[in-house]
Amino acid sequence: MFIYITHSDNQSFLANTNCPVLLLLSHLRSKVGVPPSEAIDVCDKLGNPKMLFQVKTMQDRASDFLLARSTYYVCRVEFGAPGTAQEQTAQSFVPLLKNPSVALTEALRLCGQHPHRKLLRSLKTPEGKKGPGTETLPAAARTQGVGKAVGRSTSRPREEQHGPPRKTPLPPRGRQQPRPR
Repeated sequence: MFIYITHSDNQSFLANTNCPVLLLLSHLRSKVGVPPSEAIDVCDKLGNPKMLFQVKTMQDRASDFLLARSTYYVCRVEFGAPGTAQEQTAQSFVPLLKNPSVALTEALRLCGQHPHRKLLRSLKTPEGKKGPGTETLPAAARTQGVGKAVGRSTSRPREEQHGPPRKTPLPPRGRQQPRPR
């Protein structure tokens, strides 16, 4: 799965999302020329940052947060002043484009004012949404497949479960051996 990354003067390149988020961000830093000391993120065309800079483990895959074949813009994340309560909070997102659109800049500015609200909204979108946990599934869905582990099912006849009945091969035709008496 690949995505399009746009930066600088509308330069773009492909990036593979079948990797950990931390590896993708490291690759983006090297391609765009951002030093490792600066935090970066990507945003979609509507200016919704994906909050990838908050990922801390290698288990989180980039493909869980980003849609394949979509275009994303690299943004620099600016935090609050050191020594304040907002030191660890993203205050603004600045697109790394020469001439960003007004709509993109405004959307990123609004997101910087309400980062937690945007984070929740981005996690609810199909591209940032992981599968539901079992606590949110209906009771019927939680028990689905329980009997199938031991070869039992409750609702479908045998033909629907495993396909049509198999034919057993016939012994080869030819001269039959006489039975011992």
